Amino acid sequence: MEYRNLNISRQNSVMLIELNRPDHMNAMDGELRMELLDILKSFNNNNERVAVIHGAGGVFSSGADLMDVNSIPDRDYIYNELKNSFHPILKEIRLSKKIFISAVDGIAAGAGMSLAFACDFVFSTVKTRYMMGFQNIGLAPDTGLSLILSRLAGAKIMPYLLSGGEFTAEFAAELGLVKIVEKPLDSALELANKIAGGSFSAIEKSKELINKSLFYDLNEYLDFEAEKQTELGNSEYFRKSIAAFRERRKHN
Repeated sequence: MEYRNLNISRQNSVMLIELNRPDHMNAMDGELRMELLDILKSFNNNNERVAVIHGAGGVFSSGADLMDVNSIPDRDYIYNELKNSFHPILKEIRLSKKIFISAVDGIAAGAGMSLAFACDFVFSTVKTRYMMGFQNIGLAPDTGLSLILSRLAGAKIMPYLLSGGEFTAEFAAELGLVKIVEKPLDSALELANKIAGGSFSAIEKSKELINKSLFYDLNEYLDFEAEKQTELGNSEYFRKSIAAFRERRKHN
């Protein structure tokens, strides 16, 4: 399959996946998500051991592409998008026995944060900003973000999950979510090659144990998340927010 929104390269047993919509801050529209899901499935069914995910143009990802949403979305829109692409992408990363590393520059927002933090290791520049704007358009965090961050970071992350906002890479590092480095992609590839060349069966089993401990209920949680997000997605506030965004005006 040829990809329009991804650049794929390989080093030994390492796959490098670059989100490549820099003119749109690597926002994940429907086409990019389908391509990403396809390459993740391919990776999880081949002999490669580690995947590194990063974004082109000095930005990781601004999350879901709201310009991809009709100004008046149908009542099943959010449910279908979550179940058909966002959730499968998350599960291909988190429930895989293989190792995923994210190299985060610039901004990681919304579902872009989920993509980054679903990975087993996260490298970040000190200038990176992590942003949650779900509540601004009448939604709750999705793509597993509430489960992942509350399990990994605990009470200190709760204000952001409840009301949104942004936090720095330094704050994320204090919570143990990221490691700050000068060049995230270089650091990610260095670690990826080290892992791929080592005792990988031990690492696989370690990830299985972590998933059993922390993410044993991921499938059940995502079903619940889709239900609640769908309720919010059918609100008048969400519809007006999307219309305002597409018309490039503030939602009063």
